[in-house]
Amino acid sequence: MEAFTVPVPFTPPHPTPEATRARALEALYATGHWLLSRERVHDAASVFRGMAVLAPEDERPWLALGACHEALKQTQLALDMYGTGETLSPHAVRSRLARARVLSELGRDDEARDERANAGEIAEDLGDDVLVALVDAERGAP
Repeated sequence: MEAFTVPVPFTPPHPTPEATRARALEALYATGHWLLSRERVHDAASVFRGMAVLAPEDERPWLALGACHEALKQTQLALDMYGTGETLSPHAVRSRLARARVLSELGRDDEARDERANAGEIAEDLGDDVLVALVDAERGAP
């Protein structure tokens, strides 16, 4: 006679706190961008502020907050958000490029060139071909 075994139900492993945090941040980022794409800038900014509180070292919420303030024609606040991204995320190439773009629009071309140069150095140090290409594309700007 064969032994009868009762199958043990599969229990997936519990996600690590890091994985849970990463998923939460991705969800916040996606939600904020969805709101921004629907021109709900204030709502998007609220979501991105929450993300910045949870992960201040992440460049993305600062970039997104800068974009929100640009959409609201709050140029100085946009520069501040991009600058915060630079400060809290030392490898923030995209924040530097966004700041350079705004500085160029304000006619502060020397500062903009310095930002692009810093972004280029960081991208090269990281060995990130995508970021290097992004910086190269931006270098045509004044």
